[in-house]
Amino acid sequence: MYMSHQSRWQKEASKASAHQIKAFVDFYHTNMDEFQPSNLSEHSTFDDFFVRRHAVGSRPIFAESDPSKTVVVADSRVVVYRISIAGSLDQGGNNFTIGNLILNVERAKLWADGGVASFRLSPQDYHHYHSPVAGKVRCFKQITGDYYQFDPICLISNVDILTRNARRCIVIETKEFGMVLFVAIGATEVGTVE
Repeated sequence: MYMSHQSRWQKEASKASAHQIKAFVDFYHTNMDEFQPSNLSEHSTFDDFFVRRHAVGSRPIFAESDPSKTVVVADSRVVVYRISIAGSLDQGGNNFTIGNLILNVERAKLWADGGVASFRLSPQDYHHYHSPVAGKVRCFKQITGDYYQFDPICLISNVDILTRNARRCIVIETKEFGMVLFVAIGATEVGTVE
């Protein structure tokens, strides 16, 4: 999956936006050898650069042939939680539930008393997600919503960002883990989640 950068920075899809790429790479110390294309002039717009792809071999998958291992889905900051038997998690003063996340309380019971891994991307990160597990997609659901940002101040606000922002929900059936729920959530400056 990937997130395409549009919203208020829509101008970044224009050819004129290409001049921003070098400043961005310098500011975030981006090692372009890890991406394809690595030559900055080969990105025609900032949007094209923003959804750049990893170079082959730059992110080797640990135990790639072992389906009992899950993988980190993106360049990101990772936090792992355990949710309660009721499927809730105290998230910034809000009572986050899997049912609210996927807008289906009945189906959410599949993941009650499970774990949640959160992968938060920052602007400098490669903006593609990869499947955390091998399996078959059994369900896909698109949920429209807002694009609040995910910084620490917003996360402790009264807005339950995780269940207000636009998101795509995918259920993956696996032999090793049963049904795995994968949810890609949009944020500020990200106009779509595809």
